[in-house]
Amino acid sequence: MKPHSRWKKGKHVEDASDVKEHFIKDCSFDEPYAVFCGVASCEEKIIENNELSRTREKRERTDKRKSNNRHGIRKTSNYCRNRYSNIFRSAIKMVSLILLSVLVKSIAAFGESAELDKGRVDILDEGLTVSHENDVVLPIVGRRLSGSPPKAPSLDGASFTTSSLDAAPSTTPPLKATTSLPIDPSCCGDKEKLKVHYSSSIVENEYIVAFNGYYRQEARKRFIAAALNESNVVRWEIVPRNNPAMNYPSDFDVVQIQEFGNKEGLEALKDHPAVKRVTPQRMVIRHLHFVNDTQENIWNDVSFANVSLSENAPKMVGLDLEPREENDLPQDDDEEVKLDEGEEYEGLLPNVNNNYGDEESADNQDESGADCHGSPCHNGNPPYNADTGWPASRPLSRASLTLGTAFWQTTGRHSSRRLLRAIPRQITSTLQADVLWSMGITGAGVKVAVFDTGLSKSHPHFKKIKERTNWTNEKTLDDGLGHGTFVAGVIASSGKACLGFAPDAELHVYRVFTNNQVSYTSWFLDAFNYAILKKVDVLNLSIGGPDFMDHPFVDKVWELTANRVIMVSAIGNDGPLYGTLNNPADQMDVIGVGGINFEDQIARFSSRGMTTWELPQGYGRVKPDIVTYGSLVQGSSMEGKCRQLSGTSVASPVVAGAVTLLASGVLHRGGIINPASMKQALMASARRLPGVNMFEQGHGKLDLVKAYQVLSKYKPQASLSPPYIDLSECQYMWPYCSQPLYHGAMPTIVNVTILNGMGVSGRIVDPPVWHPYTPQFGHHLSVAFTYSEVLWPWSGHLAVWITVADGAKDWEGTARGHISVTIESPPEEGETQPRVSQVKLPLKAKLITVPPRHKRVLWDQFHNLRYPPGYFPRDNLRMTNDPLDWNADHIHTNFKDMYQHLRNSGYYVEVLGSPFTCFDASNYGTLMIVDPEEEYFPEEVTKLRQDVEAGLSVMVFADWYNVSVMKKVKFYDENTKQLWMPVTGGSNIPALNYLLASWGVALSDGVYEGDFTLGERDMHYATGSSLAHFPAHGTVLRTSLQDHAREMLEAETQTVPDVPILGLLQTQSEDTDAGRLVVYGDSNCLDNSHLQKDCFWMLDALLEFTMSGHIPNVFSSNAGAPVTPTADLPAKMENSNLHKHSKVVEHTLGMEQMRPLPPCPTLTVVTPQPLNVSNKSLNIHVGLKLLSQPEMVAPVAAAVVKMEPPHVQMPAHRGGDNHHDHAHNQGWLNWLGLSEENLPVVIFLSVIALTLLSWYWYRHRHRPKRRRNKLRKVVMAAINGRLPSV
Repeated sequence: MKPHSRWKKGKHVEDASDVKEHFIKDCSFDEPYAVFCGVASCEEKIIENNELSRTREKRERTDKRKSNNRHGIRKTSNYCRNRYSNIFRSAIKMVSLILLSVLVKSIAAFGESAELDKGRVDILDEGLTVSHENDVVLPIVGRRLSGSPPKAPSLDGASFTTSSLDAAPSTTPPLKATTSLPIDPSCCGDKEKLKVHYSSSIVENEYIVAFNGYYRQEARKRFIAAALNESNVVRWEIVPRNNPAMNYPSDFDVVQIQEFGNKEGLEALKDHPAVKRVTPQRMVIRHLHFVNDTQENIWNDVSFANVSLSENAPKMVGLDLEPREENDLPQDDDEEVKLDEGEEYEGLLPNVNNNYGDEESADNQDESGADCHGSPCHNGNPPYNADTGWPASRPLSRASLTLGTAFWQTTGRHSSRRLLRAIPRQITSTLQADVLWSMGITGAGVKVAVFDTGLSKSHPHFKKIKERTNWTNEKTLDDGLGHGTFVAGVIASSGKACLGFAPDAELHVYRVFTNNQVSYTSWFLDAFNYAILKKVDVLNLSIGGPDFMDHPFVDKVWELTANRVIMVSAIGNDGPLYGTLNNPADQMDVIGVGGINFEDQIARFSSRGMTTWELPQGYGRVKPDIVTYGSLVQGSSMEGKCRQLSGTSVASPVVAGAVTLLASGVLHRGGIINPASMKQALMASARRLPGVNMFEQGHGKLDLVKAYQVLSKYKPQASLSPPYIDLSECQYMWPYCSQPLYHGAMPTIVNVTILNGMGVSGRIVDPPVWHPYTPQFGHHLSVAFTYSEVLWPWSGHLAVWITVADGAKDWEGTARGHISVTIESPPEEGETQPRVSQVKLPLKAKLITVPPRHKRVLWDQFHNLRYPPGYFPRDNLRMTNDPLDWNADHIHTNFKDMYQHLRNSGYYVEVLGSPFTCFDASNYGTLMIVDPEEEYFPEEVTKLRQDVEAGLSVMVFADWYNVSVMKKVKFYDENTKQLWMPVTGGSNIPALNYLLASWGVALSDGVYEGDFTLGERDMHYATGSSLAHFPAHGTVLRTSLQDHAREMLEAETQTVPDVPILGLLQTQSEDTDAGRLVVYGDSNCLDNSHLQKDCFWMLDALLEFTMSGHIPNVFSSNAGAPVTPTADLPAKMENSNLHKHSKVVEHTLGMEQMRPLPPCPTLTVVTPQPLNVSNKSLNIHVGLKLLSQPEMVAPVAAAVVKMEPPHVQMPAHRGGDNHHDHAHNQGWLNWLGLSEENLPVVIFLSVIALTLLSWYWYRHRHRPKRRRNKLRKVVMAAINGRLPSV
């Protein structure tokens, strides 16, 4: 390989030795450089690098000395004088620095306070102050000259005993600086990553029968028999469940039913008074795949769910994991290297590639020397596999989103060109768990449950495995996969190399997956019931899926939290796409956890909000609740060593471990801790990440120490999430901040979550009250509310509908006020009065005058259907790895980039969540109908035709629809022998043709794809339809595309010339201002879910036509021949299940009929109660602040922890604050070797030293810095306390 020249330290490197040295430094990152270096191992690289550095420095010193002698500069007298002067100045500086450090230490000794709520935590053992600014461990004072971060105390084999505050002086374990391995562990050896997929399917003829209460087995059998014996069921049987919960009362049974088509047995079961619900049984299969980590981009290796589908939808879709194991260290292939206890190591990311558009597996690489393992490497579209229902194609990357282009996604940090380093570290030290450990808080007394793949009883990292239960059909309790071991290790490991947060917690292991990675919904339900019976405190669930309508599972989650079980769940690994939250983490009563990396950036794989339950009429809630480290986190492996994994399923046990640790620290407060109060504390203490919106980070990054401070003083109360509404605050309040309010717009909806820490149930006493601030123009806002009638369990919702009052039509400015809500809960045991909490929700909004009609766009949300509950396939048929269309098709989810582009172009975009009969078309220039799956009411068709005649323009982006292709993409599950048919195609083309028939426009059932050029711009057509009818006076664009339907049905590739894909039409009417119509056959170029090449530029050109009537030259110059009408138009698929999910049609008497047109939503604006608040500088960005207990919370008894020497003896607390402060300060003075008598002298000398140091700096501030030798640099940096923390 020919080495290319580089720029280094401001000069061009051309010398051969310099080039070689530079390449040696790069050998850890690039294999070709290592070949050029000619070194065999990491040790040789480091040695050779050091030798070259010494040789080069010696050569430079020699050249400089010769140059000085040659010019006569170096004379003996000046040399001696300068030499002694330098020594004198160095001595003054050294003494000054030492005295200055003593002064700072002395001041710190007197200035320390036990108040932790001022953003600082003082660790008494070695004087290390942990500052919460910028999350950096700052070594202010202390004996460590290395400046390295404190090591988490080793808990392996340590004994914990509780001592009284009045006892003898306790020994607090010192925080020792950690050592680093001398060799970079990532420069040698291959790395592996773990891909995890979940597939789910319905089990044939098996149903979960949920009862209204808990009954014994005999009673449940009688209920089922009474319902089925009178029906025409061929055979039925209750499936036996052999697990630890079999002898306890249960609220469900699994029944096998064989009957013929009429389904009388199911209907009989549903009609039984003791039966709550009947749902199909589901089987979940997990697939683990190890791939070579060095061959892939570490962030692009997020695999997505491979889901077998059903009309009732699967429950759980897996969360990806990306491991880096401990044996990534330099080693031989057949030898494992174990981390030494108490040591850390630094690793390197393997060739991070910023081309996010390339997502290749280790088994499928390009032609640049990669091995495709026997299969051909395809650079273009993959071939169709005729043996399967879906094309055999590699997954198209979701990573084509342009993360760096959107202003709200910046982290607010400067990014320069640098090598990306992943620094494996103790996650417990990073989150300062050792601060709580030093207080004796180690998780004791808390029961934590891990629902996963099991755990070995003899694993050396776990010392308190209280119970292991098996809920599968295998006769083992051990972990055969490693995932459950890792999750349990993050929570409760006592291994020194990979500590868990709560090593003394009671660990309850629930094995719900087999070694073949199979599970069933009923297994989870039984295990959940058993967890309730065992009174588990914390439960971690590192799995999830998009199906929020799986009622047995969701109902059981509610029941768990109602029984005070704090559930922590991963938010999902489907990022960076918005609207990809997983269930149950999207539940209000569950702590949903997102992932960040160790640079405090949102991990690319972490799913984003909003929740999508509430669409189309409402708006989603804020999720995730909190984020924490989920990238390259260390945990336990099955072999008793450590490994590293990435994913939100890693971030989830991090929070679960932190919650367990926090709960153990406040056990003395009784029953004050519940799912709501814990969630409130985590939210109130979280640190907001700069430049990241709330649908990415929730309330911010986990702050363990601050959360403990909040819990220690917590008072039962209600709170709101988000705690305030500022529609002008960017970037946190995106998308609300992206568009101001104006009169006549669709209501802006803010869906606020109510957390009720006072009790499992509650209610809003009176309707919420809107208090506008009169001096701050709050009366210009009109506010309406919809809210939960009952808050259960622990939570509810408050939807705030905001519009502009009629009197502010021509007003522009900022309006303020606040909303007051009163929450009431029943009294707890021993109380006589209900618990009441009053909550205030500040509101701020920016108002503008009404924009002109040609700048207003209306987005049709009402006619979008998605999964769940039905099988609505993806719009791109190449997306076989995630065929579900489950991202809501909203402008703030998978059409986010398109929305932001329209806003940047000056358009105002509003969302219509009701039928076309419910909007005033005179306010809007264009109605956008994108990827619709719903039918249309006849009243809508008539209304739209009239609106177009009055000047409204309509823009349609359709997708594929072909009955034969729909049958081809059905899912056949080998386990259940069942076929699942899609409800419709990518779009509902028959319904669209019904809507557009008034203008003589129709779409065909052709399915086309391919690349083409339009106006010197490259375009991609991803499995869209074509025009079948279009008026001759319109403008039609044609291009040559591949017939994808033929490829799928006949496995033949055919190019079809002149396919009509785009039509522009000026409608005709008696009114000369009639609207215009645009129809394009593919929406994938707007959809972030499938985006390969965006067509935003074309959208701008089309809007120019619809708003003004001017046809851009790019369309007129490329116009093709008119469309020849065809008689065959797409027809509805027979026996379609669309009526089960539609808001428009229903199935009555064996026929599909239209439902009655629903009334348009009306809002009752509340009567405002103005307040004369005139403080214009009022800051509403106060975050979530919780009320504290008025009395001081009893301090936690200190613990004696047996650690390695040296020990630092601290004086005992004799009781009382004054005694505590005096003992604290006296301990510092003794540690410094000072007394109260000589302290003034030391301060005086320190002031003199500071003066001399200032004089020295002033005299030499303009002189260039001289080169220091390395040893002197290290000593000076250590004295100054500037060594960087790891």
